[in-house]
Amino acid sequence: MEKTEYLKVGGHGQDIQLPQGVIRSTQEFKYLGSIISAQGNSAKDIQYRIIQGKRCTQVLNPIIWSAKMKMKTKLMIYKAIVEPVLTYGAESWQLTNKQRKQIEVVEMDYLRRSCRVSKLEHIRNEEIRRRSGMEITVNNRIDTRQLIWYGHVMRMVKERWPRRVLNYTPCGNRRRGRPATTWFQGIAESMRSREIKEDEWMDRKGWRIKCGKRPRL
Repeated sequence: MEKTEYLKVGGHGQDIQLPQGVIRSTQEFKYLGSIISAQGNSAKDIQYRIIQGKRCTQVLNPIIWSAKMKMKTKLMIYKAIVEPVLTYGAESWQLTNKQRKQIEVVEMDYLRRSCRVSKLEHIRNEEIRRRSGMEITVNNRIDTRQLIWYGHVMRMVKERWPRRVLNYTPCGNRRRGRPATTWFQGIAESMRSREIKEDEWMDRKGWRIKCGKRPRL
């Protein structure tokens, strides 16, 4: 009972008094490495991943700033260590434009250090990407992963829980104000930019190929 907590999505819960003890209310908890919050969105998990990505870059700074190491090796380190930490669980994120910029800042920080370029030199991001050979952004790769996951779930039978949860609509009234960015909106935008049609997820191989295409601006 001392280790048991519960979370109420969409509000503040009250501690529950039972004969066996008290079940405390919590605002967030970590499950399989991802942060689940009472707000019902991915904001805290994304922020946690951004912080961890920055820490990885700082720890690796003596290595990636070295002139003796090839750029190819530095990019291998990024893809093997930094990016997995930065984008863990990204398949289910509801990303806003502000969060996308924050995620890309972490990647650009790593690439600038890899190119041994200080921010004080005021060299544009496009030039850093050209020098490093990393033209596809981390946000593009996140979109690809989300599309692949979407197609994977849609190919499941309707009785499977992932498919049921994907199509679930919560009951109740929405609070006043601008609607929050949804995961489906991100999927729809990614499909539109890659010119992918809704029913193409039925072809697994073809779907993965189209998901990997660079989006059209």
